[in-house]
Amino acid sequence: MKNIGLIYAIVLISLLGCDDEPLVINNTEAFDAYLEETLDDQNSPALSVLIFEGETILYEHYLGQSDVENSKALTQNDIFLMASVSKMVTGTALLQLYEDDKFDLDDNINDYLPFDVVIPNQSRPISFRMLLTHTSAIEDGPNAELFYSYGKDSPLELGAYMEAYLVPSGEYYNASDNFYNYAPGSKHDYSNMASALIGVLVEEISNQDFTDYCREHIFQPLNMNDTYWSLDAALESNKTLVNPYEYASGEYEAIEHYTFADYPNGALRSTARDMMKFLSALAQEGTFNNQQLLDTSTVSEMLKSQIPNLDDTMGLHAFMLDADESIWGHNGSEQGVSTEVGFNPSNDIGVIVLSNLQDVDVNGILLEAYQFGLKL
Repeated sequence: MKNIGLIYAIVLISLLGCDDEPLVINNTEAFDAYLEETLDDQNSPALSVLIFEGETILYEHYLGQSDVENSKALTQNDIFLMASVSKMVTGTALLQLYEDDKFDLDDNINDYLPFDVVIPNQSRPISFRMLLTHTSAIEDGPNAELFYSYGKDSPLELGAYMEAYLVPSGEYYNASDNFYNYAPGSKHDYSNMASALIGVLVEEISNQDFTDYCREHIFQPLNMNDTYWSLDAALESNKTLVNPYEYASGEYEAIEHYTFADYPNGALRSTARDMMKFLSALAQEGTFNNQQLLDTSTVSEMLKSQIPNLDDTMGLHAFMLDADESIWGHNGSEQGVSTEVGFNPSNDIGVIVLSNLQDVDVNGILLEAYQFGLKL
């Protein structure tokens, strides 16, 4: 990691007082210094931070290295794995089909699937809303971690994997491990596999491959030209993919680029600038650059507490990250990845924070960046 210069050190002395007191950062030089210090303190190889208001980028900074072994500096065009931030895109794809009157949010998902999903010992059906609010009672059991694929796309097709995990005759079915012991809708438990099932529903309802649907209805309209679900496509793009890393005893160890069979829950790859377009649309009641991503009423429903008796931060595949500042968004954590995105729909100010190391405090960075954005 490069050391911060003398000017950064002087600025930081004035900023970093008691750990319990929030920073007060009023200028770009000071915020640059904060990020440089954070990069070093968190041992993150690279850090991408973008602040926007509406369709305008207020601030962006790309620190560190996308490739430590080759000393390759991070740039604005480099592509990060989004981890669970991906879920906001997956949820949006489903909500577009909802707007097309293809289903109602409280419909039984089994009416739209080629196989039935039944929670053992429970009669209540799973609805679309339950999938979108993590109340489906589908659990991430050990068989949800089996199919990581390194260096190429997973050979296991999404629908086949989900059927094998959720249907009693399936190879990866386990009644006690794959499901919670309660009725759907009665408790809130975060579920990656339930999010992946949304991808299957998008395919069945739209009659399109999930990756193709997102490309046609989300990425292309918003000119998100550096965004991919497919690892193969990302690798073939000739763009720089940011290497994920582990860090131990002062050394970085690269992790080979990977994906997984249940990819709609976390395998999206994108840049900060591309993700800004997507988030800006949500912040602006569904529209970016005159392209309507979602109807205003749908965005309002997405960014509304759906299950206040179970978890008052839960919208439709989005979370209230900070109630005091009304920041909605999502975070993500994977092997060699920490991500968080958030925005306030009342002032259209949003922040994107991306790191290529797991367990980086991206939430702290996002909240500091948001406060700085209010001053820009």
